[in-house]
Amino acid sequence: MKKTVAILAIALLCAVAAIGGATLAIGPSVMLQMVGLGGEAAAGEDPKQAEAETGKEGKAEAQGEGDTVKKAKMPVMPFPEIIVNVTDTGPQGGKTSRFLKLNMLMVYDDTLDGADRLVAREIYLRDSFQDFLRQLHVSDLSGSYGLAMMKTELLRRARAVAHTEAPREILIADMVVQ
Repeated sequence: MKKTVAILAIALLCAVAAIGGATLAIGPSVMLQMVGLGGEAAAGEDPKQAEAETGKEGKAEAQGEGDTVKKAKMPVMPFPEIIVNVTDTGPQGGKTSRFLKLNMLMVYDDTLDGADRLVAREIYLRDSFQDFLRQLHVSDLSGSYGLAMMKTELLRRARAVAHTEAPREILIADMVVQ
């Protein structure tokens, strides 16, 4: 009996951890929309419009797809090339300096409140990005995990500086460590 209860408790904890991890990864509002408990899009959704988007009528389906394409188009803000020093460990264990050259773009949702502040705060965004990048070690940038961590941190900083959730993604055009 104790063994069964322990197995059920472990399974329940795993399920809760998986749901919590998914919520952190995609965001709480998206998770609520997926479950059907609300969110921005679910609150204003019309049942007739939902029927048309699911494709019950061929004409409505084609029209719905065109609307989706228009909604999905988001503006992109390019940043000038950023060159910063990053720390590396030399062959004898001493600290050396290397250069990181980064060309990036920021995708943002101009329909959200505060999106207009992004362009006005571009120099502050760039300064915040440089502060973060200067603290990196070359080993922090290695592999796909390093790139994902860097993009996530840059996105977090963009949202914090602009005081809005409008920034959606950081795109790296080029990254060179010399």
